[in-house]
Amino acid sequence: MSDDVEPIPADVLHIEAPHHDARATIVLVGEFDMTGTELFWGHVSATLEARPTSIAIDAGGLSFIDSSGLMALLRARDAAVDAGVAFEVREPSPALRRIAEVAGVKDLLRGA
Repeated sequence: MSDDVEPIPADVLHIEAPHHDARATIVLVGEFDMTGTELFWGHVSATLEARPTSIAIDAGGLSFIDSSGLMALLRARDAAVDAGVAFEVREPSPALRRIAEVAGVKDLLRGA
């Protein structure tokens, strides 16, 4: 039996949420579907509790996103706006650009 850490499969959502001063970044890598929404919301809630001035979602590493993931991003944007925190999606992956366009929410990617 080995103590080596097994790599995360590409079909699993991996999230990192480093904070830099008052600016927070949440990095998404992998597939964002309904199985990742609770994990994502946990990171968003913890980030908002830290009272940042801005939250950036780095979505360049998303290989897949469905309507559940898109709704989670929209919910995060709404929560940030309600808290008076600037919100942006940086580096949207082609998958995110495509679903945002089809769903008619390209404004989520404004500035991206």
